[in-house]
Formats: sequence, C-alpha cells, structure tokens
Amino acid sequence: MIFSIMVFLSKKMNEELSEQFAANYIHSLNQVQADYSNKVVSRVKSHGINTASDYHAEEGSIPTPTTFSIELAQALTDPTTGVTTRIYSDYPFTTRKDGGPRDEFETAALIKLRFADDKTKPYVRYETVGGRYSLRYAQAMVMQQSCVDCHNSHPESPKKDWKVGDTRGVRAVTLPLDASNKVAHRGWVITLAVMLALAVTGLGLIFLVVNALRASIDMLSKTNTAFGRFVPHDFLRYLKRQSIVDVQLNDNVETQMTVLFSDIRSFTDLSEMMTPEENFKFVNGYLNVMGPVIRNNHGFIDKYIGDAIMALFDNVDDAMNAAIEMLGVLREYNIEHVKVHAKPLTIGIGLHKGKVRLGTIGEHGRMDSTVISDAVNLASRIEGLTKYFGVEFLISDAVLRSVSEPAQFLFRFIDKVKVKGKKEPVKLYEVFNADSIILQSRKRAIREDFEKATKLYAVKEFTKAKALFEKVIFEFPDDKATQSYLVRCDRYEGKNLGDHWDGSLDLDYK
Repeated sequence: MIFSIMVFLSKKMNEELSEQFAANYIHSLNQVQADYSNKVVSRVKSHGINTASDYHAEEGSIPTPTTFSIELAQALTDPTTGVTTRIYSDYPFTTRKDGGPRDEFETAALIKLRFADDKTKPYVRYETVGGRYSLRYAQAMVMQQSCVDCHNSHPESPKKDWKVGDTRGVRAVTLPLDASNKVAHRGWVITLAVMLALAVTGLGLIFLVVNALRASIDMLSKTNTAFGRFVPHDFLRYLKRQSIVDVQLNDNVETQMTVLFSDIRSFTDLSEMMTPEENFKFVNGYLNVMGPVIRNNHGFIDKYIGDAIMALFDNVDDAMNAAIEMLGVLREYNIEHVKVHAKPLTIGIGLHKGKVRLGTIGEHGRMDSTVISDAVNLASRIEGLTKYFGVEFLISDAVLRSVSEPAQFLFRFIDKVKVKGKKEPVKLYEVFNADSIILQSRKRAIREDFEKATKLYAVKEFTKAKALFEKVIFEFPDDKATQSYLVRCDRYEGKNLGDHWDGSLDLDYK
C-alpha cells in the first residue's frame, strides 16, 4: 500500500513538473517569436524585405513571425520523445494549410481561452494521444496593438475587426508522460528503500502517508463536486450508480417525472446587440439566478439549451413552486437588467407530467446524460405556446390533476390544443400566482365568463360564446387567449363543421 501511495505521489509530482515544463516551453517559443518580430522583421522591412506565410514561394521574403514560430517548433520536435507543439486559430490565414483546430481538445481549448476572464491561465487536460498518456497544454495567443494593426490590414487575414486583448488563436503542447513516469517510478523505489532504512520508528513514513491520503481524499472530493456540475448526482441516483465511473453507455430507467422547460423571450434580438463574450456572461448571469431556484425546490437541471432550461422533478408541487419562484426572481433580476438593456426580460415556462426514459446516449468515446420521452417533447411544446397565448406559465391537465392542493394555485383554463406530433389534444391551464396584484385581479374577474365562453365554443354555440368573449375582452383587452377565440368564432359562425370537430386548436408548428 505504501509503495502504491508513493507511486501516486510521484505521478502527481510528475504531472506538476510536466505542466511547468509545458509552460516554460510555450513561454520560450513566445519570447523567440516576439524577439524575431521586434528585432528581425522590423529591421529588414526598413530595407524593403517583405514577410510572407508562404515565404518559399516569394523570392527575397522571410517568414512571418507566426510561420517562423511554427517552423521553429517543428525543428525542435524530437520523434523519440513525442513532444509536439501547434499554433492554430478558427480564423487562420487563407494560405495557412491545416490552420484550424484538429480535434475536440483543440476546439474546447479555443472556446475556453477565448471567453476566459483571465487569459493568462492555460487550458490543461490529460488524455491518451497516439497510445501514450499525455499532457495537453494550451495557452491563449492574445492580440497586442502591433498584431491588430497587421492582421486587420493583411490581405490574407479572414477577419478584419480584431481588437487588443482578443484571443487570436492557441499555442498548444502535447507532452507524453509515460517515459518520465517510468523514471519517477524507479526513483521512488530507491527513495522508499532509503526511507525504510532510516525511519526506524516509521514516524516519518507514517507522516508522509497520512498527508498523501489527506491530499488524495481532498482531490477526490473536489473531483466529485466538479463532476456533479456536469452530471447531476440525482441522475446517478435514478440509475442506481454510486459514481460517474460506474455509468455505462445505454444505462437507462423509466420513471414518472414532471418536466419543466423555460426559455427567454426574444433572446435572439437581445443577443444580436451583444458581443459573443457579452452573450456568454449574460446567459451565465441569468442561469446563475435561476439554477438555485430549481435545486432549492428539489428539482435538478438536465441540460441547458443556450438560454433555455430543462429541469426534472419527482413531485408536481415542487415543480409548480419552482416555476412560480423563477418568475418572482425574474422580477427582481429585471431591476438591474433594465438599467443596461432598457427592456425587462420575459420568459415562458411549460410543465407536463408523464413517463420518461432517463439514461445515457452517445458512443463509447463520448456520451451524455439525457431524458427521452413523449412527455419531454410535450413539455417543450407547452413552453412554446406561452408566447402564442401571451402568458408566462402554462401547465397540462396531467399536471393539474396531480397537484396535491389545487386551491393554493391561481389558474384558469386556456384552451384545448393539438400540437405538432400529437393526435390527441391536451388541455392547457395558465398559472398566474406570479402575476402582479392588478393582473391577478383582472384574471380572477374574467375567469368565470371566460370559461363559460370556452364551453359554449366547444359545443359550437359560437354566437353565444362570442358575446361572452367580447365581454371578457372589454374588461381585459390584452388577453391573447380571448383574442384567439374571437377570431375563431368569426371564422366558424354559421358553418357546418361536421362531427369530427372537437373544438381543439390545431397548431402544426413546433
């Protein structure tokens, strides 16, 4: 056991030393490139010598600083060690072959480093490359003023609006660790032998072991917490797995759950006024407010879809309370939001209850947790219908039937709808507990007449229904649900609709 702990410690030390080596390696290459640019290129240009990425094809030219740096790294690469380095960007010069990211790590590093608050911190991962356990270390290449001037004016540059501080691309190093691990392994064998000979009482060795175990436990705890941010512990609980390590592809289970979808209204219009970095910060700021509300009401977030949230609940009442609280929190959030963006945010929330199949999908190299079922699709459709009916919160009749104490919620029947992909109509109800006191009062006042009118509409008494709907619209002119009914009453009044007509609104879009 002691030997295993020593090997573990040697591995961690070796990884730390490898990261330091990669950092120094990149720093050296950056320094050489900077010196070449400032001390060589600037001097030869004054004598009429040009630089070019493909300098071999242009007689009398020398390589650009980036080309020089790339070729220097290639010259320094030793095939026996496997240490390699690359410079890449998602905006490579048009003449640069294979200048973009090659794999998932390089893509992830570019995204992470482009939107990082601190662009001096590297993006680090350990994975198997070419059959060898390796460190992959990526550092942002940040635009300076001289870089901006060159890239924004260069004819081969595909992007002309660079700014100082932008991440132009990434310099990445791949460093195999197997050879150095073996050296460290042998070194620890010698060290252990010496310690055993010297530590007669064993106290020195015990001290080292206890500290190593504490460090290991702390690392495991932090790793488990980090995994929980990506794969909810509730997901593991449903699959009856103790750890993310135990999860296999195609693990799945069927259960009854309440599905919540929420989405920001007109987010596209809002995002178009922001830079990509501002978009990321805005979305994360909004989600940081909404996420805790879901967890505090015993739900868990299955996934984020841009600004949209999909969450799951065991209990319908918890889902109802979470949705109402989300709308309340949004009111508070908007106090600060309108100071920057003028218009307050509005969101739609849809709830549906049904059977879901919860599990893992993908392939062995990359899998994800998800929930698949008709109930999930319907919850998403219901959320989308909040925009059509001009309300914030809609639920299905399946949710309403499962509420333990309906009297604690303010709701009204809205419509019977056939959504795309469903043959049977679903009854929808608006929940308006989160509305202002004035709006709650209006909806309570018109609720009885509105629901009477919907019943007359359902039995084709369009003239009588229209009269009641007109009374409702006089008292509540902004009610989109009533407006929709009035349009349909005018359309169907005096027509023979046949026995197949069931009064449902047929919406053939998602």
